Amino acid sequence: MMIRRRNRNALFKKSGLILFVVLLLWLIIRSVPALFRADAPTEAAAVAEEFYKYEQTGDFGSSWELFHPLMKERFPKSAYVQNRAHIFMQHFGVQTFELEMEPPEREFDVEIIQGVKPFPEAYEIKVTQTYSGTFGKFDLVQICYLVQDGKQWTLLWYYPDDRKHNTETSS
Repeated sequence: MMIRRRNRNALFKKSGLILFVVLLLWLIIRSVPALFRADAPTEAAAVAEEFYKYEQTGDFGSSWELFHPLMKERFPKSAYVQNRAHIFMQHFGVQTFELEMEPPEREFDVEIIQGVKPFPEAYEIKVTQTYSGTFGKFDLVQICYLVQDGKQWTLLWYYPDDRKHNTETSS
């Protein structure tokens, strides 16, 4: 009788140790991808900064290239370049703008464009562009999101209540 009790205690100790080791391994394996994605906020912010640096210099074609495919679909390149230059440079009379970006905030299951499947992971960045032009000094505050499209970080603007959009200008 005494031998069975010892065997049972030893079995419990071994199974407890095995369970502990398995749990520890599971936690380590689950944490490893996060270690490799530690640069994700920095990479996302760098793409946003690059996008708006192109916009500052009037290189709207290069900034358009950093858009997510959904944005490229919304704004054909030629229309985007023409409209951005027309609105900001001709209408507002600005040559460039000052830029301020808040640190990126990681979000999950984000619906950036209403009616489009939520993105499993995105980085939100609040961007403030300060313009000086014909109509004085003014700020344009915009929320943008950065998501990965394949291995590339791409930029989207936030459209929380997206009614039928029209990218064509009317005369």
